[in-house]
Amino acid sequence: MSNESKVQSQKLKVRGADRALLSNFPLFTFTSNFSRFDLVVLGVIVVLLGGIGLTILLGDRVGVTLERVGPLGTARSTSRVTMQFSESMDRASVEVRFRTEPEIAGTFSWNGDTLIYQPDDVLMPGQQVEVVLAAGAVSQSGREVLSEYRYRFSVRTPQVVYLYPGDDIPHNIWTADPAIPGSEQQVTFSPSGIYDFAVSPDGTQIAFAESSGTSGAHDIKLLDLETQALEQLTNCLDASCTTPAWRPDGGMIVYERVDFNTDLPGVSSSPTRLWVLDLTSRPVQTRPLFSDLQILGYDAAWSADGSRIALYDRSTASILIYDFTDGSIIAIDSTGGSAGDLSPDGSMIVYEEMSPLIEGSSIRPYLQIIDLATNEQSVISEPEAGYSDSMPVWSPDGTLLAFARLDFARAPTEQIYLFDATTGEIRQLTDEPRYANGFFRWDPTGTQLVIQRFPALDENLRPNNSGLPEIWTLDVTDGTLTQVASNGFIPAWVP
Repeated sequence: MSNESKVQSQKLKVRGADRALLSNFPLFTFTSNFSRFDLVVLGVIVVLLGGIGLTILLGDRVGVTLERVGPLGTARSTSRVTMQFSESMDRASVEVRFRTEPEIAGTFSWNGDTLIYQPDDVLMPGQQVEVVLAAGAVSQSGREVLSEYRYRFSVRTPQVVYLYPGDDIPHNIWTADPAIPGSEQQVTFSPSGIYDFAVSPDGTQIAFAESSGTSGAHDIKLLDLETQALEQLTNCLDASCTTPAWRPDGGMIVYERVDFNTDLPGVSSSPTRLWVLDLTSRPVQTRPLFSDLQILGYDAAWSADGSRIALYDRSTASILIYDFTDGSIIAIDSTGGSAGDLSPDGSMIVYEEMSPLIEGSSIRPYLQIIDLATNEQSVISEPEAGYSDSMPVWSPDGTLLAFARLDFARAPTEQIYLFDATTGEIRQLTDEPRYANGFFRWDPTGTQLVIQRFPALDENLRPNNSGLPEIWTLDVTDGTLTQVASNGFIPAWVP
């Protein structure tokens, strides 16, 4: 064997010895079977494990965090307080550490990791509220909210919403701040026009019926006032779907549907029926309100608690009151042609009834109230009285009733009166013979009405042939009237 061959043989022996020696160390044996990339990954894992161990030794320095809160800055009078946490919480530990300054009574609910606090009463415009969550609330995994959290908001003045213009087409939806002259702002831009609309109970959305063109069809659409997102809720190709009415919790809309039946020769349009839109699921589902299609109806009016809905059934000349809790229906004979208005708690209904035909006098509407539990009836104005009462609307707390009265002995136009349901007292709110008042609605606080007023007479108390409808607000405590817009009609409130 040459010298060079001997040297090579010795090197191989040494390497073999090295392997034998290193085989006594398991870690080296394990890693020697991996690539460089595997070793890098292993190193990262070791670092992470070290970090976890260090966190355990030092403790949780961050804790549970709040991902989102609301409202921030400005709130509506119907706003809810919300807090979204970074993980699932022990709910009781959060609720006992939650408070508002000043204290606002309300109820808690949860949607996943989000706390929802619903005030029992509406928030008053101008009110300043601070929301506080004390430290110490814990998550389901045991982590804590480590520090106190505070934020503030102020309550804005309710806005007015209406259709414009009154003397031209297409009509679109506008809003205005009654406290700021010249604040009118257009919110829909329909080329075919808006037929009617309804504001959601929380004031964040408007459902409206939009004309589909010359066919007479209408569809219900939904506008988000905060994001401007627009969603079509119905597909009424051969029908008119109009007059949306929100359930007070915002989860359902009832609307009126008339099918044209143009694909059925010799068949006329269907009578008006009420359909519902379920907004709790997407896509939105729609169906008739009643499975019995013989039940007709229109002019839907909800009770404030959402347990009952009233409608007028022309086929039976009666008001039907449907109870969602037990499926029962109360029928009230009425020739007034409208469903009236349910009291906020759903226990009473006020509606227009027509006076009996008496020779030498005209038929006039008067207002009747029925206690639905006892069937006790009372009237606001007697049938034989020398005036007409109409358009009754309960205040949010159910203690007052605003209505229009046409008293020819005093004025040739409808004026607004207030009925106190507790004392029976009737008080006149407006007294301007030139103006006819109608389509009025209470604001959420029960202190103001928004009114459509029409200058039916000119300055000389003669018929005004060039008059245009106007939007005004009325403070029911002191009678102050404030004009909000000209040439607008069918007003409502955005809380």
